[in-house]
Amino acid sequence: MKLQLEKLDLSIKIGENIKAARKVKGYNQSQLARACGMDRQHMEKIENAKVSANVYTIYIISEALKVDLSELVTI
Repeated sequence: MKLQLEKLDLSIKIGENIKAARKVKGYNQSQLARACGMDRQHMEKIENAKVSANVYTIYIISEALKVDLSELVTI
């Protein structure tokens, strides 16, 4: 079986995972963005799949949330 995901579908799922992990940790978007060295608007775009985050950015977010990178990229 061949798994095919569209880039947008993957970005949506990663954004949902980031948002869920952020809420579990009790952060708002501004707090998480600040911890990652980015502005809130960029974090919002990542969570809402308006932009595709690269692997390094997802890693930085995982470090700020203190979760495994795999938790954020699990589909």
